[in-house]
Amino acid sequence: MNFDSLRIRNFRTLGSEQFVDLKKGLTIVGPNSSGKTNILKAIEMIFTGYDNVLQYESKRDLTFGVTSGQTSLIAGFTGDREADKEFFELYDELNLMLEEPKESSSSFSLYLSFAKSGKPLYRFFSNEKMKKEFQAQFSRKQIIAVNILLEAFVCHYVPSSKSIGDLYSTLLLPFIKRSVTRVLSDKVTEINSNLSEISKALDSQLEIAGLSHIKSQFSLPNNSIEQLIDRFEFHLSDPNKTSIDRKGMGIQASAILASFLWITKEELKLKKRTIWLIEEPESYLHPQLAESCHRMLEKLRSESLLVTTTHSLGFVAQDPRKVVGTELSKDHTRIIQYSSYVEATSSIRNALGVRFSDYYNLGLLNVFVEGKSDRETFQWFLDLVKPDFDGNYKWPCVRSSEFLDFTGVSGMEGFMKATYEFIANERPVVTILDGDPAGDKTRRALQGYLGNKKIQFHANKDFISLHTGFSLEGLFPHEWIVEAHDNNPDWFGDDYAVDVEGKLQPFSMKNEKSKIQLRTYLIEKASEQQELDWIARFKQVFDMLEHALSESYKRVYGQEFETNKSMQPTAD
Repeated sequence: MNFDSLRIRNFRTLGSEQFVDLKKGLTIVGPNSSGKTNILKAIEMIFTGYDNVLQYESKRDLTFGVTSGQTSLIAGFTGDREADKEFFELYDELNLMLEEPKESSSSFSLYLSFAKSGKPLYRFFSNEKMKKEFQAQFSRKQIIAVNILLEAFVCHYVPSSKSIGDLYSTLLLPFIKRSVTRVLSDKVTEINSNLSEISKALDSQLEIAGLSHIKSQFSLPNNSIEQLIDRFEFHLSDPNKTSIDRKGMGIQASAILASFLWITKEELKLKKRTIWLIEEPESYLHPQLAESCHRMLEKLRSESLLVTTTHSLGFVAQDPRKVVGTELSKDHTRIIQYSSYVEATSSIRNALGVRFSDYYNLGLLNVFVEGKSDRETFQWFLDLVKPDFDGNYKWPCVRSSEFLDFTGVSGMEGFMKATYEFIANERPVVTILDGDPAGDKTRRALQGYLGNKKIQFHANKDFISLHTGFSLEGLFPHEWIVEAHDNNPDWFGDDYAVDVEGKLQPFSMKNEKSKIQLRTYLIEKASEQQELDWIARFKQVFDMLEHALSESYKRVYGQEFETNKSMQPTAD
């Protein structure tokens, strides 16, 4: 079961309805007191249950000034009808009790509102009327289905104010106990036998004292080894072995953070989906540890639903779909969507007054592309074309790279002029420019500007230009573009033409909407292909990109890039 999205209304500072997409996890940035924590609390509140274990209170949690409305949370979920069979059987029964049943789907919504008393009110259907004869049965089955759904998740809220000791005792220690208990479970009989021997020894002494009517007995608490275990000492060696609480705060926080992935895997064994809500993970850390902990969080993100708040540029994901901002307007929080990583990090810079050169939050390998659609198309292609057993399409450096997009060639040009001389020696970076007039103009400008500063910026080494005259769409088979023009001539500019051999000439699009329509057309056509004979131009670009990144990696880090095992082909 996956928790995909949440709509929030009238919860604390979130007055008007705000939407958060949780499919890829989320990083929330913004000034202090702008509502970041309230988003985390709203996500957590979905799991308060009928017993209101998270203690929703109208006087604290209902948006100030709201007199007639209620807090409303609408959670979007997607399940697997086979793996989540018990839930979906109940859900389908509820659906059939409606006067107008909805179409069967693996996606659904859970609506949560609160009565004035603070009592949680859950329902799966909004405004749909149920058949009168099923009213009592509907209510009972809905309660069971809600409980099954909520119990499929474990939600951990980690506030920035919580001490390392508290995190250890509330998060890590219970799982250590449970894990050790599994190892010792077959020893219960032996332990009880040993306790019985101790009792007999005591009883024999009592009998000598004339107290044979008194009998002793020892037993495990509730016959549970887990309750018998009190604590475990947590030591770290660096190389001196000492208790965790004698290490620096940054090391303590890193060690606890490292345990979160293990906890997640333990909960997976219990068939639970883990949600981590972590406030400002950078708050305990020395700056030198930020990058290491960011990598741990990214691994945690791949195994669970991770939502964090941060003021640190080092903890902002490169993919803008994983980042939202918050701002306060008339005491109400507004959620901001970002179109690029640069825009998201600029909001932090503006809020904190940080110089731009202070936050080049780049990956181990980096590819700069002109815009969002370029990044999404390249990532789509890499997802579609997997490495095969003949060693084709591996591109390990490319697949390990962060793709950073800008708002267009002008945004890229400005960023490169301001930062490239600093980052070129710190991180491997290869820039991809379109072969159209705008991309060619930017190439010339950057070569001239950086050349005057004696900064290396060479073709097919530091940057790659796509095929002359063409933007990214030109990487697809040109006959597909001709076909698209035949079917949709109104997408294309007046300069569309083919030569005497029928070959496509460089062209422009009518507008940005038409460009998106053409790219969507080409992607859909490519996705329908059974063979990969259409990828020749893409392959040429990625082969060159792989070589450039590999050479840049050696230059910056002084060693060859080691292929990650995850790059190896799989049977499926």
